[in-house]
Amino acid sequence: MFFDYHLHSHFSADSDMTMDELCQAAIRKGLNEIAITDHHDIDYQDDTIEFLIDKDKYLQEIKKMQKKYENKLTIKKGIEMGLQSHILKESQLYLKDDFDFVIGSFHTVEKSDLYNGDFFEGYSQWESYIKYLKTVSKVVRKYDNYNVLGHLDIIRRYGDFENKPKLLENKEAASIIESILKTIIQKDKGLEVNTSGYRLDGENPLPSFDILKLYYELGGQILTIGSDSHKTKDIAQKFDYTIQKLKEIGFEELTTFNKMKAIPHKI
Repeated sequence: MFFDYHLHSHFSADSDMTMDELCQAAIRKGLNEIAITDHHDIDYQDDTIEFLIDKDKYLQEIKKMQKKYENKLTIKKGIEMGLQSHILKESQLYLKDDFDFVIGSFHTVEKSDLYNGDFFEGYSQWESYIKYLKTVSKVVRKYDNYNVLGHLDIIRRYGDFENKPKLLENKEAASIIESILKTIIQKDKGLEVNTSGYRLDGENPLPSFDILKLYYELGGQILTIGSDSHKTKDIAQKFDYTIQKLKEIGFEELTTFNKMKAIPHKI
């Protein structure tokens, strides 16, 4: 019983994997259910790439895959929505009631891109980390049309810094993270466990296990697991190991979604 709830097809500008290739690989790897979650980032701050999806074409292609693999794989209509504080109304209008599952992610902060490094200019490492977390905190207090926060500590992946410390090592960062977690718990939102994090330090998903432990201690229960795959080889990466670690923390369930409603599954 495995579910990969973070997968990117060629509808994401940074993936060449077709939906058909994605589905076939998921079946080969023994997955029962997937959510295809391509990137939609309104007002993305890098002119060299565009993360905008033609929703009608996208949903039609997912529907085609659902029909083709209906007896082999459950396929949910998902999306990874790039959230920014100034485009929340536009995000709400785009999503409407058309999806089973929405990841709320932050790839751009203060109208500056994380990936290309623009966001970090003029800030120290911890100054940039704190600014990122304050933005996440501000948005989750105001906005509700998502199911889980994507790769909460993704900020550690970026920036030209020699070390990539865990965010809970800093007192101010830890306080903001605790506030974010309390907010999403109160609003019945969850966290994704993103196994692409192992490609950063070899030891942790995103968010790191210490943040996941804090989420559990605060009463958080809604967790999805996703590989953030842009290539077939990364689908379901280290799921067995990750689920065992989640059990050791105390988690007893993973969550899937149907029409934005959470469905818990014992692990």
